[in-house]
Amino acid sequence: MTALVAAQPLPDPAAADPRIMGGGGDAKIPVTGPGATEVMAAETTGATSTPAPIAIEQPIDPDQYICGPGDVFDLNFWGAQNFRLKIAVDLEGRTFISKVGYVAVAGKTLSAVRTAIKSKVRGQYPGLNFDLTLVAPRTFLVHVVDNVKAPGTFTTHPLERVSTVLSKAGTLPNGSRRRIEVRHRGGKTATADLVLYELTGDTGYNPYLLDGDVVSVPFADPVVAIAGAVRRPGTYELIKSKDLTELLELAGGFTNGVSRTLPIQVVRHNDRQQQTAMELAFAGNAAPNASLHDDDRVYVRGTDEVQRTILLIGAVVGADPLDAATTSKRLAFVEGDTVLSLIERAGGIKAPGDLRRSYISRPRAGKTPELLPLDLDALLVRRDFSADKKIEMGDTIVIPPMQYSVLVEGAVGRSGLYNYNPTFGIAEYIAHAGGRSRTARDLDEVKLIDANGTTHDYRGDLRPAPGDAILVPERNFSRAEVAQLVLAGVGLVLSGVAITIAATR
Repeated sequence: MTALVAAQPLPDPAAADPRIMGGGGDAKIPVTGPGATEVMAAETTGATSTPAPIAIEQPIDPDQYICGPGDVFDLNFWGAQNFRLKIAVDLEGRTFISKVGYVAVAGKTLSAVRTAIKSKVRGQYPGLNFDLTLVAPRTFLVHVVDNVKAPGTFTTHPLERVSTVLSKAGTLPNGSRRRIEVRHRGGKTATADLVLYELTGDTGYNPYLLDGDVVSVPFADPVVAIAGAVRRPGTYELIKSKDLTELLELAGGFTNGVSRTLPIQVVRHNDRQQQTAMELAFAGNAAPNASLHDDDRVYVRGTDEVQRTILLIGAVVGADPLDAATTSKRLAFVEGDTVLSLIERAGGIKAPGDLRRSYISRPRAGKTPELLPLDLDALLVRRDFSADKKIEMGDTIVIPPMQYSVLVEGAVGRSGLYNYNPTFGIAEYIAHAGGRSRTARDLDEVKLIDANGTTHDYRGDLRPAPGDAILVPERNFSRAEVAQLVLAGVGLVLSGVAITIAATR
């Protein structure tokens, strides 16, 4: 036994018990004050070493923490003497204390264990202050079964919740996250609702686990999808009223863009497994309600569905293909919109947009649309706001792509697009296209069609501009010319036959 280092002799209730003093290598705790005694730091009864600390959410609530086999406690004494007993709960759920004996611990709250131990220790160690504290929580096994990826047993501890163990087991897509059953060994059950836990942060929906718990994940039913003007579109399991009100609560309610003039649509399968639609109208500002079934799909319409729109065609940022050669984008029409405000709301013009040939196509009843030219170069580049124009409902803004090439088509060797050259005339472009074919008409019959659609007759000094097209027409043969060509072809064939016969003789 290790001797006490004492300033003056004091009665030592633990001096006769070598278990209290521990091994000679234990550190000593200095005690100050009149008549103080320095004693060994600790004794271990059933516990070997303190486990590494674990992360906790908050200080342990002694009225909620349930003790069990493997928990490690410190029984601290202070006053005339200072020492500590380290005690652990054995596999039978008991702990042993020197001079006291065994104390049943398993299944009791930390507060109850503390009260029971203090009442028994008080008679054996009079004159000393003491208290019990939890040093390290135990680890234990729980069972995770039913609709999970890896059913089986998992190691956990009393400060871990249902969500942590389920993340290890892995839930399946059709597994419920709202009706997770936790069965305790004593027969009691608890239910975890991880959806509400994640939405509200209320830990009551995500309970702690106990030794030997069985966590069962059932199939989700009913499951309903919601989309449209709600804050959290998605798929949800309904477990309470199973109606539209519960679904809207889970989806976070309506967005500011909800349309209360359009009904909410519910799509479901009938008895013949055919999809049918049911519409639920708003009663003023009050949302409608109806019972929902598994696999229903709910769509909440927004104000964008009653919003009038304007069509932009051509080189607009974010435009989608309209056909093989054209893109378009549709934007909401706002009273008072101008060309500038609409283009800025669309995201701007793409680099190849032809700012000088843009226009507004405005419909006219019983007539062809009116074409209003736009000088977007002045409006967007030089910021000349006098070039801006007011938009009317039904207008279409067309911004054609800029073209830097000249098209050569018709009776030429290689028809196609050719790089624009300001020094080239029509003849030079035709030469680049491989020249006129044998069936081409004379050069003075070639036509130039400019980017505005105007046709020009051939002139030697005519210079094509970017986007222009050169058309080389084919020659129309007369009947006599066709007959002459046929006879010439027949003659060639007969000559070939004669040569073949002569060669074989």
